[in-house]
Amino acid sequence: MPENPEEKLLILQLSEDSRKIARILSNETSIRILKLLDRKSMSAADIADELEVRLNTLKYNLDSLLEAGLIRVRQVKWSRKGREIKVYETVGKMIVLLSGERSSDMSLLLTILRQHSMKNSEGTAALEFSGVYCEPGI
Repeated sequence: MPENPEEKLLILQLSEDSRKIARILSNETSIRILKLLDRKSMSAADIADELEVRLNTLKYNLDSLLEAGLIRVRQVKWSRKGREIKVYETVGKMIVLLSGERSSDMSLLLTILRQHSMKNSEGTAALEFSGVYCEPGI
């Protein structure tokens, strides 16, 4: 899970931003990348080899996932030839799309999340609701 509470949950109303995320998540290559990175951190070349996709296709999907905040660069390594190699990982973000603008939707959502909050290794609630990030206007 992300270190910052505001990265744990992204709540979006239907908007251009939510449509972008939905587009990314409807892309088969993006989903395959997310599933792979959920298992282990990898470089773009390793991801391309594993998924058997061309590097330019992979780069497009990685850029989209980075822009949406669904993955991040975990570390930067250097090749023997002095080239930068980025190692990617998922951010462990939950995404909730709200179809309405009513504040009751938000109250209901928070109630449900509190009832089914995630537990960390000590058995205490790991999701900090004070750190929930909501799109402006919610």
